[in-house]
Amino acid sequence: MIPEYLRYTPAHAWFFHDNKSITVGLTEFIVNKLDKLLFLDLPKVGDEILSDICFGEVESLETLLDITSPISGEVIAVNERLFENLDILSYDPYKHGWLIKFVTPESHLLDELMNAQQYMAYISKSQPVTPLKQRKQHSKVVKRKQQK
Repeated sequence: MIPEYLRYTPAHAWFFHDNKSITVGLTEFIVNKLDKLLFLDLPKVGDEILSDICFGEVESLETLLDITSPISGEVIAVNERLFENLDILSYDPYKHGWLIKFVTPESHLLDELMNAQQYMAYISKSQPVTPLKQRKQHSKVVKRKQQK
């Protein structure tokens, strides 16, 4: 199910504006395409994100996804729980699986993003998922901490 209250990008990120900040996450569609998640890299609080420039990455067994935003801003919160349990992103991408929150004077640009119906039509087309990159065979796999 695709939440109606969010806005979406062709790179499969979702955005929610609550009049204070913008919350960003990845859609269930792309998280399912990534399959088994291994590693997540996100900016720190206070970092600036730039429009259409990679601000983070999520890595799975086979692919690496650059995370971008069509809107620039300053990061005010990072979902630290994801670093402890990356599976949250797979099980609950729209509520507890959010990535970052940021503030921006450009929130009006959210109106240019796809609504839920447009995003559903977009993903229902048979197009290749363009933002995914194949992992290099020699790349180092970062393992999450084992729980004791």
